Amino acid sequence: MKRFVVVLSTLAIAATLLAPVPARAIPAFARKYGFNCTMCHSNFPRLNDFGQRYRANGYQLPGRENDEKTVLESPPPFAMRTSAGFNADNLSFPNIQPDVAQFQVNGIDILSAGLFARNIGYMLNFVPNVDLSGGTPAVGGTLEMASVVFSNLFTPWLNVRVGRFEPAYVPFSAKRQLSAVPYDAYEFVFPGGAPLSETQTGVEVTGHGAWGLSYAAGWVNGSSSNLLRDFPLDFYLRLSETIGGGEGQTAGQRIGLIGYAGLARSQDAAVASRVGRARVGLDLSLNHSHFNLALQYLFGWDQSGLWRDPNVLYFREPDDVLSHTGFAELSWLPRTDLVAFARFDGVYAPGQTFHGDLLRASLGARYYLIDQVAIHAEYSHAYQFARGAQTVDTAIGMGTLRLDFAI
Repeated sequence: MKRFVVVLSTLAIAATLLAPVPARAIPAFARKYGFNCTMCHSNFPRLNDFGQRYRANGYQLPGRENDEKTVLESPPPFAMRTSAGFNADNLSFPNIQPDVAQFQVNGIDILSAGLFARNIGYMLNFVPNVDLSGGTPAVGGTLEMASVVFSNLFTPWLNVRVGRFEPAYVPFSAKRQLSAVPYDAYEFVFPGGAPLSETQTGVEVTGHGAWGLSYAAGWVNGSSSNLLRDFPLDFYLRLSETIGGGEGQTAGQRIGLIGYAGLARSQDAAVASRVGRARVGLDLSLNHSHFNLALQYLFGWDQSGLWRDPNVLYFREPDDVLSHTGFAELSWLPRTDLVAFARFDGVYAPGQTFHGDLLRASLGARYYLIDQVAIHAEYSHAYQFARGAQTVDTAIGMGTLRLDFAI
């Protein structure tokens, strides 16, 4: 059984490397206004400061809400995005996961966004089902995002987003990141739970205004381990302050605080009721010249029942799991058509026994042939330390050279 747990945890890590990381670029907006994609993206899919303001304003040009056109008055509000290229993955754990070295198409996203009416916008993202075939990993169909945004309800301090969306407790978007490798701080979760990077269904209230202040508060379903009958009891709050011009994306300096608390079910049936979990964190986005430094730290608390192994007989209740996760990412934009990035991820959670602590280093670059077509090169190396049932350390290498494009 211990070996089986090791196999599952190692496969989960490898799967995150093999799976495509969705990221959102909306050429439909560029067509609507007759602008280039660089209006909102300094290097797609990452938003620039104007793109951040545009999103916060419910997909309306700030200060020009009265001049906006609805989806019935503008070009068809649809876009698609995919990437294709050579992927290589190596897992130094024998007989667990075969190496990968082949050309692959990394799924597809079909997006639509725009305005129903003034101050009523929407965002849809559908990932169609893709069957496993030569060079194309299988992807299950899902409606990843489907939300309506009610903006400027009497004041910019009151905006409401309803539906399925990327919550504000992820300050560095896992959907619009530069790297093909996921943020490990957002992926760390108890067995069977939903990582922070996963989109959520619920309600989010946001506000922004003078002095660089902004807030977001949400009520969402929470962990995918919950049952359909479980009443949603997951809540979060984020506060941020931006100093200097900009939104902290490509100009200005931004600092944020995050708090999240909720209930989830364990995979161990002996834990009959839902138990608690929480995250608190600090994030910084610092800009100087052509450089941006993104820093994220999260302290986590999971009640012990979430990490129980249903096949292990416990003579005493295990301790609650306290975790420390985070990353530091430096990106360099020397030209409008080139960006390079380096990132270090770390996961430290001494109380859990399913898999060991993780360290990862990633290095990559993107060169933009045109606004919405980029050549992406990246290499990542992760090292997971043995703990509990795991008998040996695990090293994971991932490399990719791909063409990333949107239409």
